[in-house]
Amino acid sequence: MKKFTAISAASLLLVACGESRPTYLLSGTVDTLYNGATVSLLYGEKSDSTVVSQGAFSFEGEIDSPVLARVLISQGDNRTGGMVVLEAGSPVLTLTEEGYRCSGTPLNETFNGYNASSEELYKTYREAYTSLREQGLKDEEFRAALEQAGETFSAGSRKLNEEFFAANKDNVLGSVVITRLADDKSQFDSLYNVAGEAVRNAASVQQEKARYENLEKTSEGKMFTDFTIEKGSAEGTPVSLSDYVGKGKYVLVDFWASWCGPCRGEMPNLAEVYKKYKGDRFEIVGVAVWDERADTEKALESLPITWPVIFDAGQLPTDLYGINGIPQIILFGPDGTIVARDLRGEAIGEKVGECLAK
Repeated sequence: MKKFTAISAASLLLVACGESRPTYLLSGTVDTLYNGATVSLLYGEKSDSTVVSQGAFSFEGEIDSPVLARVLISQGDNRTGGMVVLEAGSPVLTLTEEGYRCSGTPLNETFNGYNASSEELYKTYREAYTSLREQGLKDEEFRAALEQAGETFSAGSRKLNEEFFAANKDNVLGSVVITRLADDKSQFDSLYNVAGEAVRNAASVQQEKARYENLEKTSEGKMFTDFTIEKGSAEGTPVSLSDYVGKGKYVLVDFWASWCGPCRGEMPNLAEVYKKYKGDRFEIVGVAVWDERADTEKALESLPITWPVIFDAGQLPTDLYGINGIPQIILFGPDGTIVARDLRGEAIGEKVGECLAK
């Protein structure tokens, strides 16, 4: 009876006190010009903030399992930041003009070693580039030699990432390189399937998984996915993609932003196609993503855009269509079927002409 009582009391004590969760104390240093600036700590869907004092900052909290976090600091036009693993212990993040260094805990030491190896590879490539420039080679010789140096750099980077993933596929650091190794959904799935839960559950990996799924849903031959932007029209009223697509015309949709150089570079091609084919069977629609409305409106003053534009689209369309880079130019058929994606340059007019000739 006494034994039962003792065990029961111990159990009640554990319940009353609860099991303690692992804690971290993240310490950081930065140039004193950031004194008084807000420091943001972002990890998953969580965030925290503090202020730089005498070139230092710190965060303290509980963590169930290690997570990759981003630290961001801005002071006027000056910005800095870095990545760090939040794990039990005392991680340290050192921010300098050259970059950042994380240390203090096992995973951060491992992450720092990877970053140092990456920097060394890039340094070697830069030195090769400088050396080639100084040799005074002819244009063709220079391009060939630079291409060779680039291939060497790419091969070295891939080998580093493959080895790093193999060694860290069961901890959160594996999430750092899984997206760098995957060029398509098949490669991503292969890596995802051998990764541990820590990698699979990482926010960046879940986002990439969703992107590939949406990319598959909006691949060539699939029906378009609709979206509505509440103040997307020129007048600030709601507008949907379905206001244009699936209405009996071929519709070329250009996902772009005012700050995007390659997007601006495609405008003359689009203007030429529009001038040649605009009519009862063809339309172009611009969708301004990742941009401020005022910046889009200002860009329209100098760009040869005479077709409809959907403003303030933000990230919604790019998420739905699995887009991770712009411009993304998609041709939709009269019934809304996706005819072609990733159209650029002369291929835009060629594809439109081919479809309209049917």
